[in-house]
Amino acid sequence: MAWLELPYADEPEDIDRPGQPLTDLARSMRDVARTNRLFGGTGTVLHHVARLLRDVPAGAPVRVLDIATGSADIPRALLAWGRRRGLVLTVVGVDNHPAMLSLARRSPETPHLVQADALALPFAPRSFDLALCALAFHHFGFQSSARVLAAMDALTTRGFVVSDLRRDRLTLWGVKAALALGRAHPFTRHDGPASVRRAWTPAEYRKMVGLSGVHGVRVHAHWYFRIGLVQDKRELGNTEP
Repeated sequence: MAWLELPYADEPEDIDRPGQPLTDLARSMRDVARTNRLFGGTGTVLHHVARLLRDVPAGAPVRVLDIATGSADIPRALLAWGRRRGLVLTVVGVDNHPAMLSLARRSPETPHLVQADALALPFAPRSFDLALCALAFHHFGFQSSARVLAAMDALTTRGFVVSDLRRDRLTLWGVKAALALGRAHPFTRHDGPASVRRAWTPAEYRKMVGLSGVHGVRVHAHWYFRIGLVQDKRELGNTEP
């Protein structure tokens, strides 16, 4: 509907500004982790990972790459999910922000962490079964996001899951309300709406997939303003390790 359309705006986010106090970043990332738990970010990823791994037997090893891992809240949720299902998950979290990696290391249960640029990942092709990327494509920009899709395709044997916001007025109003009611940190209350304005519409995500040249990617709309881009290589007949 036209009244829900929201113009794109590449508004800088506070967490991306260099030199921000680590205490402020930590509080903001706790807000992000909480909203991921409550409003579909974590659930979107786990839902699609469960479908991608539904034929994996208990006790089997699974290698997962999480790009732009931030404070690593989603990898930790994934590790807990894997334990409940008897899977042996090895998760590698990548971020190019040293402060974020410092925050990720504070948890008693962390994935393996690597500092690297999402556009220059230091891994060989097919090093992982799955790749994930949550709430980062709106930071990368349109063409760079297409490049990351191509990298995720090249690095995996089973496919990948991308989760991000969708850009429309309903999402913007919902994010503002949730952060106000949750008494989020000022960084989060600024960055949440900015993230919505920098995100993409479902049609734009489909154009991004076309630009990437990656096959077999489906765009899924989820409750709580989320979009999932999912590739399942079993549908392409491509499951060799």
